[in-house]
Amino acid sequence: MKKPEILSPAGNLEKLKFAFAYGADAVYAAGKNYSLRNFSGNFDNAGLKEAVEYAHSINKKIYITVNVFPHNRDLEGIKNHLKFLNEIKPDGLIISDLGVFSMAKKEAPGIPAHISVQSNNLNYMEVNEWHSLGAKRIVLARELSFDEIREIRERCPQMELEIFVHGAICMSYSGRCLLSDYMAGRSANSGECAQSCRWSYELTEEKRPGERFPVEEDSRGSYILNSKDLNTVNYLHEFIKIGVDSFKIEGRMKSAHYAAVTAAVYRAARDKYISNPAAYIPDLKLEDELERISHREYTRGFYFAKEGEVQQRFKSSDYISKSVYMGHITGKAENGVYKAAAKNTLRIGDKLEAFTPDARVIGAEVLSIKEPDGVEISHTKGEREYLIAISAKESLPVFAILRKDNI
Repeated sequence: MKKPEILSPAGNLEKLKFAFAYGADAVYAAGKNYSLRNFSGNFDNAGLKEAVEYAHSINKKIYITVNVFPHNRDLEGIKNHLKFLNEIKPDGLIISDLGVFSMAKKEAPGIPAHISVQSNNLNYMEVNEWHSLGAKRIVLARELSFDEIREIRERCPQMELEIFVHGAICMSYSGRCLLSDYMAGRSANSGECAQSCRWSYELTEEKRPGERFPVEEDSRGSYILNSKDLNTVNYLHEFIKIGVDSFKIEGRMKSAHYAAVTAAVYRAARDKYISNPAAYIPDLKLEDELERISHREYTRGFYFAKEGEVQQRFKSSDYISKSVYMGHITGKAENGVYKAAAKNTLRIGDKLEAFTPDARVIGAEVLSIKEPDGVEISHTKGEREYLIAISAKESLPVFAILRKDNI
């Protein structure tokens, strides 16, 4: 049985390290230009080189996105970028444009080409054509049904198939939306989506300026374009059965907590099925973990959609989460004192959960907090490292996530 890859988002080096620590087999990342997530932090050239070297040092893989839809003015810069990527040798290039694909074959001939979801890959004829041109892998469109993916697998046995299994869903075909460009002057096709689909809309009648009316659908609210988030953890085994090669998690702009939990959960679900397919049943604890990260209401997406199933959340576009990411362990000092990076305000007496790289949850309590120079304080002040005494039933490893219930 094929063991699919767990492919996690890496918006920066910290998130990359968390994804790997929590079980991702590979990550995808981007340089400062030419990807479709310009606001996720991303890597400069030195950072990309460091990221590739780090991944390879621990026998993991890293793919670099070059999936912008380029204009003529972009081509020379992309050519130089591809030359640089050929020097640092990532494990794949994620490309959406045929011209960039052709350029990559010349400038980075030894790096496999993966065809981006932005190419809207919907049928087996297209998949086989990309394979005949030399692509190694294709990221299938989120708009496909499970049965369509199965047919593509049967008709395209030589091509590696990658699918998104978790995260945000575009209200349009991925990357093809013009709403952000029209509403905010920021092109989704160039990595600058303003997520105008997440806004709340009101109606104004042109002859009555200033009079606004809510845009409602069945009295449920006005977020009429607001898609739910994809979550397929309880269906992962179905994709393993048909031979999907890679499970991709969306979210380069999300937190290290998100990168860690999603990698751990999908790795655990995959491994549980592969270890004993005949006795497999979905683990409800894994589903609960996905409720503890920042997300919108979940859906199975188009893969297993039923007729009439609502895939938008009409009441709000706000994120929800059962937990608040408070920080993480960066090292151990002595006598129960840890080096910890604070992400929200930690206070003496805080009752916490520690989520570990092997997906265990350990109860913990903050006993004392000190500045790095040893000065005692009552609470953390800003996102930086502290010396924190933590009471827990067992020692907490580096990368352990510290979180509180979101009350």
